[in-house]
Amino acid sequence: MKLAINLLVVLLGATSAQIQTVMDRVESGMAIWGTTIAHCRENSGDGAEVDKKKFKDCKKCFSGVGDWLNEGGLARGMACLEKFEPKTIESCGEIMKKLPEVDFVQSEVNKALVCWENVHHKSIGEKCLKATGGKDMVLASLCVMNHLRQDHHYAEQIILGEDPEEQGDPTKPTKLQRVLESLFI
Repeated sequence: MKLAINLLVVLLGATSAQIQTVMDRVESGMAIWGTTIAHCRENSGDGAEVDKKKFKDCKKCFSGVGDWLNEGGLARGMACLEKFEPKTIESCGEIMKKLPEVDFVQSEVNKALVCWENVHHKSIGEKCLKATGGKDMVLASLCVMNHLRQDHHYAEQIILGEDPEEQGDPTKPTKLQRVLESLFI
């Protein structure tokens, strides 16, 4: 009897650990949306310039995905990745295809997101190495940081619906912005 109760408690604990709350799903969805917007910005431009048409196409495709954490949403998302980030499908496609088999368990979703981010960072790193000629690794690292900062800032503007003019006086950038801009001008 004691063994049966202990086994029941262990099974109950394991089952409750796998249940996702609504808040978990919303947070996961927002993280994916922020990631897609940042990636769309990176894939739609060169440095500070963004090809608005390409960005809009990318954003429209990803906004049509809906919930990534079901089979239909995952299929639509992977179609967008195939179009805008084919290297992600090459590297992470198998992980993503297994998500429905494991019922979109958060730990597996996180593995797919980490893979996606790694591909994104590698792509930026390759651009920066090419831009610096591969000779100055410090400058290349700063270039990567600048790309990530610009992508994050742009995604934040899109998600929060803010115009750059609303975010303060553009003639008074922060010290970090001045340092990074001085390195790339």
